Amino acid sequence: MSRPRLVFVWNSDNVQVQDVKLHNAGFWTSHYYQCTNVKILDLHITSPHAPVKAPSTDAIDIDACTNVLIKGCYMSVNDDAIALKGGKGPWADTDSNNGANVNILIEDCEFGFCHAALTCGSEAIHNKNIVMRNCHVEEAMRVLWLKMRPDTPQKYEYITVENVTGQAHSLIYVKPWTQFFDLRGRQEVPLSYSEHITLKDIDMKCDIFFDIAITEYDKLAQFTFKNVDVEAKNGAYNPDIIDGLTFTNVKVNGKKISPITKSPR
Repeated sequence: MSRPRLVFVWNSDNVQVQDVKLHNAGFWTSHYYQCTNVKILDLHITSPHAPVKAPSTDAIDIDACTNVLIKGCYMSVNDDAIALKGGKGPWADTDSNNGANVNILIEDCEFGFCHAALTCGSEAIHNKNIVMRNCHVEEAMRVLWLKMRPDTPQKYEYITVENVTGQAHSLIYVKPWTQFFDLRGRQEVPLSYSEHITLKDIDMKCDIFFDIAITEYDKLAQFTFKNVDVEAKNGAYNPDIIDGLTFTNVKVNGKKISPITKSPR
């Protein structure tokens, strides 16, 4: 735990952090590790991305936690706004120091510049029951980023982003993340899964609507887009890379896309 943070809470229950300004962190701004029943309320978290970039100043890192509420916060940082962590490496799911993030609710938040408003991060093994709702995004590079790390077994499931407005470079971004790839002697590449992902009641302007590309080691299933209205420079989409895709009332650049109901194989 050598990275400096403004707030670090470890192995604690019934945590509440409220009405605090956290500015210009030396590294990650706040980090909650192995905690249960956490409320993060009405925080103002910032660090510069220009003209001089701050270091990797994630606003809120949730790491192997259960039952977390993030509400009424403003975040504008030079990395991810909310990053779900929990472990990394070829055998990360067997290490007792790691764990899942379960039952995370993010609501009524506002996002300025960030690499992503919500990231299932490069240091994550299992994220389940995640809801981000009633939020506004401006200048974010991505609204939802699912990092598929090929040297780490990962599962992201039951993630919903709903009632989100604003502007971002990409609405949803799902691609392999290989910056620190290291199998550490493991012969086979572990698989990563993202399934039961829902985006609904979205009204956004973005450069790229469907920013998704995968490898044979990434398994995507049961993605739902419902009541999505996007103005995009690139409105293309590829339904073939998702096993079970549903589009219902989806409009891109004012044109309604024919409903898609692609049953899982």
